[in-house]
Amino acid sequence: MKFTTFDGDRIVLAGGLRTPVGQAGKSYADIASAELGYRVTEEIFKRTGIKKTEVDGVVAGEISQNMRTPNVARVISVRAEIPLEATAITVANNCVSGLEAVLDAARRIMIGEGNFYLALGLESMSQGPFIIEGAKENSKTDTVDKLMKNWGEAQALGVKVLDSIDEGLNDPIRKLNMAMTGEVVAQKYGLKKKELDDYAYRSYKKALDAIKAGKYRPYQMSQTLTDGSLLEDDEFIMSKTGMVENPGRFEKAGAIFDSKFMNLKEFYEKYGEWTGRKYVEGEVEAGVSLFNACPRSDGAGAIFVTTEKEAKRLGLPIQAVISGWGMYGVDPSIMGVGMAYSMNKAVNAAGWKYTDIDNFEIHEAFAATAMGTMREIKKSWGFDLEAADKEGKVNPHGGTLALGHPLGATGIRVLLNQIMAFDLGLGKKSVNCICAGGGVAGSIALEKP
Repeated sequence: MKFTTFDGDRIVLAGGLRTPVGQAGKSYADIASAELGYRVTEEIFKRTGIKKTEVDGVVAGEISQNMRTPNVARVISVRAEIPLEATAITVANNCVSGLEAVLDAARRIMIGEGNFYLALGLESMSQGPFIIEGAKENSKTDTVDKLMKNWGEAQALGVKVLDSIDEGLNDPIRKLNMAMTGEVVAQKYGLKKKELDDYAYRSYKKALDAIKAGKYRPYQMSQTLTDGSLLEDDEFIMSKTGMVENPGRFEKAGAIFDSKFMNLKEFYEKYGEWTGRKYVEGEVEAGVSLFNACPRSDGAGAIFVTTEKEAKRLGLPIQAVISGWGMYGVDPSIMGVGMAYSMNKAVNAAGWKYTDIDNFEIHEAFAATAMGTMREIKKSWGFDLEAADKEGKVNPHGGTLALGHPLGATGIRVLLNQIMAFDLGLGKKSVNCICAGGGVAGSIALEKP
């Protein structure tokens, strides 16, 4: 497959930027995702000088859309006064949604539907609502007025209140939450907690060092918060500087599945079929902990997707060329290692060899899923990504564990990390990979222009 237009024009990325990632429940707690998406939309046009009349369409990636902004891509497009005739669509592919927005725009360009698209990724985990379930099935609670009037007996009437974020982090088929899928992967690949903690520490340190050196600033826009203060850097890692200064703190965070919540033997009794191993007392240990798992986050990012000719016509500096991509599904129980297969698909689609690649950006929903992906790639295709990591080629400026994971926005953040690596002279070829609940993973191969 050629990743070009019908006349051979290459698909490129330009103007990319993002908000600092906020920690759920903190700086952006009272700012809706649509507002964050609108802010990066206005800023990308301001920084690049591109006229909004050039836009053929807007594609936004978001998982938990707010009911007040259905098709948030259209809401932002109209609010930003992008021409009304421009198309707008919101895509939801769990944590791959940000990448999917870029790829949807690229596909539209490839088939000739348009030449210039704005791709967005956005999410507010802070504002994920509580859901009232079962109210409409009872005549005493089937309207808002009746529900409020009979609220005191609502639970007895079968009404349930659910957290939409918690529910969304559960796989409805395999009945595992995302932390459980991380532990399944840790067990499947024999990953020990010490290995996962060490990996998380390196992610934290690389991210903090990059932030202190100002490397992220050119790709970010500071955010004015409701109280008038500014958020200028990714919030989670800046609140965890002590973890970098004292790595021993990682050890103090107990394993989630070696606790009163659930011990590892119970874990194997319920989910052992997915690990491919048997529980043997003293030979297996739980690995996933609070600090080798990514934090819940809020944020938004924007990037232009267009053709090389169109970018040159507009005088728009090209940040990267899309050389290929791959989407791949695995069983939901091992959703994290879907990244190995999507990456391999993208590498093959680009016509590359692993040894050609200078930079790998691997999503770190969990240290376990990042390391499991590395081990699967070595097992299946013979390339030692862990060795490449030691050489500084994997997430050289930190990853999701440290920077945060605003779900639908993470794809844009990862692409910007690839672009930043190019700009800092770290090679000419880069590939990313992101996993998602349900088992679908995505990867995009980029080249330096």
